[in-house]
Amino acid sequence: MARAPYKPGDLVELTRDFANQPRVGPFEITQLMPSRDNREEQYRVRGPDGRERAIDHHEIEPAPHDGAEE
Repeated sequence: MARAPYKPGDLVELTRDFANQPRVGPFEITQLMPSRDNREEQYRVRGPDGRERAIDHHEIEPAPHDGAEE
């Protein structure tokens, strides 16, 4: 199985595929969860509203890098 590309503490955005709605982020990966039956990675994320959600790997993309960290 391939290693998950995201780890706790990473910031990500949710794709429009997530509930067919844009979601304002960034969202922080808080936990890697067991893979689903289809072997897709799952993550627990926390949004700016403080709520946590479980999402599949295909529903996230990297947050844009603002260049503040080098």
